[in-house]
Amino acid sequence: MNEEELKEKAFEEAIEDYLITKGGYVKGNPKNFNRELAIDVDTLIDFIKKTQPKKWERYVTIYGSASEESFIKRFCKEVKTNGLLAILRRGFKDRGIKFDVVYFKPANTDNMERVKLYDENILHCTRQLHYSVFNENSIDIVLFLNGIPVVSMELKCQFTGQTIHNAINQYKFDRASKDTIFDFRNRVLVHFAVDLFEVHMTTRLNGENTYFLPFNQGSNGSG
Repeated sequence: MNEEELKEKAFEEAIEDYLITKGGYVKGNPKNFNRELAIDVDTLIDFIKKTQPKKWERYVTIYGSASEESFIKRFCKEVKTNGLLAILRRGFKDRGIKFDVVYFKPANTDNMERVKLYDENILHCTRQLHYSVFNENSIDIVLFLNGIPVVSMELKCQFTGQTIHNAINQYKFDRASKDTIFDFRNRVLVHFAVDLFEVHMTTRLNGENTYFLPFNQGSNGSG
């Protein structure tokens, strides 16, 4: 690893450390990622079993040993039909059983059951995620919610001679929408290009036509 790579790695580590120590994330293992499905299957299944055990028991009585495979297949189908954001908000049904794939923070903290469920959400910060079935490209950082990738980040460091514009071009020209993780509405919801001074974001990768908006909150002022 050369000096430039070491500097960019240190930038990654700083962001990861902050998210883990201050943001409630845990370090993710990129090997747990299913490239074809673009989810961490085991984490999503574990979340469902832990937060909705009675529903899962009913599900198993229907699907038996194929329960996990059937659940993931149904999840992917519902996301493809309705979009990931809708499934995060409303959950989905299979054979009359409704599952929630995330619990949002309750407005009323007196509802201890909802608070407890909210605390069961599993947040992963995963570095250098190899995401494609077509190549070995990797994303610098991906944030997962209960095994579902929702945020991606490409990081550039001025100390290596690169800036946010290099990160933006990387998204435009090296991140293909044919990869499931970049499928608009169906997996990652927002992509961030980040350097030491600026942040830009987009919700849709569309090749050279991808449009990034400033998302700056740093020393140069808000975007």
